[in-house]
Amino acid sequence: MSERLRRYRMVRRRRLIGLIQLVAVVACGTGLAGEASFYQGKTITAIVAQTPDGTGGLRARTVLQQLPKYIAGNPVVVIQYMGGGGGNIAANHLAQVAKRDGLTIANLLSSVFSNAILGAQGVRYKLDDFSPLGSPVSGGPYTLIVRPALKLDTVEKLKAQSGLRFAQRSVGHTMYLMDRVFAYVLELKDPKWVLGYGSQEVYLSVTRGETDIMSNNLRTVLRETRDWLKEGYSFPVVLKNTKGRGAEVVPGFPQDRPTLDQLADTELKRAVLRFHNATRPTGAPYFAPKGIPEPALKALRAGFNRMFHDPQFGRDYERLAAEETDPMTGEDIEEVLRQMPKDPKIAEIYKQLIGAGPLPAVR
Repeated sequence: MSERLRRYRMVRRRRLIGLIQLVAVVACGTGLAGEASFYQGKTITAIVAQTPDGTGGLRARTVLQQLPKYIAGNPVVVIQYMGGGGGNIAANHLAQVAKRDGLTIANLLSSVFSNAILGAQGVRYKLDDFSPLGSPVSGGPYTLIVRPALKLDTVEKLKAQSGLRFAQRSVGHTMYLMDRVFAYVLELKDPKWVLGYGSQEVYLSVTRGETDIMSNNLRTVLRETRDWLKEGYSFPVVLKNTKGRGAEVVPGFPQDRPTLDQLADTELKRAVLRFHNATRPTGAPYFAPKGIPEPALKALRAGFNRMFHDPQFGRDYERLAAEETDPMTGEDIEEVLRQMPKDPKIAEIYKQLIGAGPLPAVR
């Protein structure tokens, strides 16, 4: 069976299962009537830990603009963008400021998990402050992008280059963490981070030669910088997502790149990668504050679940956000967090990775 046919059948099977689940949920009229009694005539504020101009903001809008029709009672959803601080501004707001009345939810960065577990700078929240609602995707895979003038088209050339300047938003941002994981495992020589760029400014900084390199989601590469594949930009390595999926799930991206797990040549590096995957159970997670009324939590989780398993939503999301849905429920996320490894030595190394200081020792 060809790889293309295998992927086609897998997607069809997932969407068929989603349709069956959707029909089963919709058929539960009594349960929906109970949900409707809470959100009828109400407005939900959805905080988004992104700026509206980037891919993350687009993905959030794709979800939140369709969400009302999946929540019994058909509430109004108003989006409030709260980017900055590596996602901590929005997460701190949800934990410390938002009321526990069921009328505030948030789309946070995937780095919220590692930032909370490791007590990153600027974090004033714990994962126990949130109730996960679900996520449309598992996140990734990721790659490094190098500007053409450097001609660093192989891992060997990349490792031989000294002083590469990474373009990034801020310490703690998901892509900042990806940069640091790549740099750590590859043992890049004296890497530097140039911070403070907006979502679109990151690309411009590389184009103009202000910086040399950046990390990005493979699907985002195809959506926003597809021309770079033909303009001499290098994509020398791929980091698989938390489900172990690499370039093979992103048709159109070069398929012959080595993966970071293949290049992790010490047990310490492999342990750090395992910890990294365990602390990023999903991409683009949605949360409510812990302690909202039980009918509200049930209605929100049921609504997100209906939406993420609706084949029509899957088609819309793929068309607008340029990636297939691969959803996780709120209960799925809770289970992953319960099973998270707790190795203090590896946790300390990972804490250095997400911080602003030098990269930790690899040997």
